[in-house]
Amino acid sequence: MLATSNKKGGFVDKETNFLDEHAGEGFENIEAQDISIPFLRILQKLSPQLDRQENEYIKGAEVGQFFNTLTNRVYGTEIQLIPIIFKKLLMEWKPKRGGLVGRHEPHSIQVDQSDFGKWKMMNGSENVVQETLFFYCLVAEDIEAGPIVFALSSSGIKHGKNWNTNIMMVKLPNSGKRAPYYSSVWTLKTVPNQNEQGTWYQIGAKKTMIERIRFVTKEEFSNYILPIRESLTATQLDYSQMEQQQVSDNSETSEDVPF
Repeated sequence: MLATSNKKGGFVDKETNFLDEHAGEGFENIEAQDISIPFLRILQKLSPQLDRQENEYIKGAEVGQFFNTLTNRVYGTEIQLIPIIFKKLLMEWKPKRGGLVGRHEPHSIQVDQSDFGKWKMMNGSENVVQETLFFYCLVAEDIEAGPIVFALSSSGIKHGKNWNTNIMMVKLPNSGKRAPYYSSVWTLKTVPNQNEQGTWYQIGAKKTMIERIRFVTKEEFSNYILPIRESLTATQLDYSQMEQQQVSDNSETSEDVPF
């Protein structure tokens, strides 16, 4: 007998050795652009993942926790990330949560930066432009899940810049040279922020909220970081996921965020 029933009524194979000689087969025609990269988000009070009446509800999830938008795995209010690639874009949104219009490379368009977090187009459009930092990362405890994108805008920009500054300061112990961008594992923690308009959760400003833990191992580098870094150059991020975030919760892309 090769299978037994589990507690949920399904079956668990006892013997899978017959599949070993076929490992990896069937993926020949799948390219980097055929794979969806999830986002790493922070759960807010109005996130549908916290509402039992919503299809997106995640049992046991709590406000302030990180979660994977593809697998719905919740990591808690503290997470260990390996940053692999950094990218900055100007995201253009229709006013009043009207949806994502497009994205622009930095300095490619003229914007009025007088209103923090809600830049205006200089061509007379009412659309809002947000500088957004994209960190393509691996979750250290979930490294086999592949890359995940942590996007920061509005009040998160300063924290993203602080993280980049800390990454640039890492030196290799033997040569004293600047370490590669992907050289280290970092811990990020969330904290509540508050002003007269409300409360939201973001990674903290204190040094203990963005903290370097260790260098990556040789196995992490060879088996995950190097091949994933090469594949990311050909992978197109599904920015529509950000639009879903804007519509569904009180996030950083929303017009009504109290940042």
